Amino acid sequence: MKRYNIILVLCLIAVLPLQAQFAKPLKARNSSYGNKSHWSIGLTGSYAANDMIYTAMDAGEFHVYMAPTFGLAMEYNTMQPLAVGLDVSYVMRGTKESTSTVFLTDYSTTTSAHVNHEMSLKGIELRVPVTLYLGYSETIKPYVYLAPRVSIWLGDSIRWERTYDNDSYLPVVYTHAVDRSTIKPYDISMVGGLGLCSRIKAGQIQFFVKFDVNYGISLFSNFSDAEVNAANGGDIPFVFHGWGDIHHEKLGKRHLQNLEARLTLFIPLRKPLKDACAFEQNMKKYRKQ
Repeated sequence: MKRYNIILVLCLIAVLPLQAQFAKPLKARNSSYGNKSHWSIGLTGSYAANDMIYTAMDAGEFHVYMAPTFGLAMEYNTMQPLAVGLDVSYVMRGTKESTSTVFLTDYSTTTSAHVNHEMSLKGIELRVPVTLYLGYSETIKPYVYLAPRVSIWLGDSIRWERTYDNDSYLPVVYTHAVDRSTIKPYDISMVGGLGLCSRIKAGQIQFFVKFDVNYGISLFSNFSDAEVNAANGGDIPFVFHGWGDIHHEKLGKRHLQNLEARLTLFIPLRKPLKDACAFEQNMKKYRKQ
């Protein structure tokens, strides 16, 4: 996942020339929305590459767990210099890891064992993005944002499988539901991202389209108390990687991280509400006549 950090840094650097490109004189702030506050509401969806960071365990080879998210979003002061929002999404997160070991089957032959571990998570995610819009263009603006994020896990499953190159050894498979014994029921993390927001008009309808790339990481370890207690006894198959006992001093911490591409469609509420009020006033005048 180090490559994700490199990509994010390069994108942040790219924002600087974008700001100069889209910058306009200060008077351009007087757009159709100007400095007036407004709410926007819409739909958001993303596709994310997820995995786990282990601080002390040799987790073997990581395989990115790809999954979508979708939900509702709202934002106050879209395309103003500073905006704040709230996103509520249904998410799928997880991780995949694998490792291989060669061991002696008898005095003359060896075989390889392969361990595959997959954790799938489903839950509800809340994030509160604080967004800084750059430049003064009325139609398109780059932006950067930070967002605290809380994920509440609703469940799903863990699969741990060990197979052998030697056919005389039968594969071993464990499955377990995701619950309080396998992961903390919630995850608190921080998300940072950058993107572009475009104002689009279709007849009398005006809306915003936002696209961003963001990186998120857990602030605290998500190992459950049951996992830590089991690790002290050296018996914890669902986070077992490779061979040998796992003890508490080797368990360390486990953090969820993800790199995400997100698309959001916003419709501003101020103008539709204003038009609705004007329509109601006109209707009252018509009734008086």
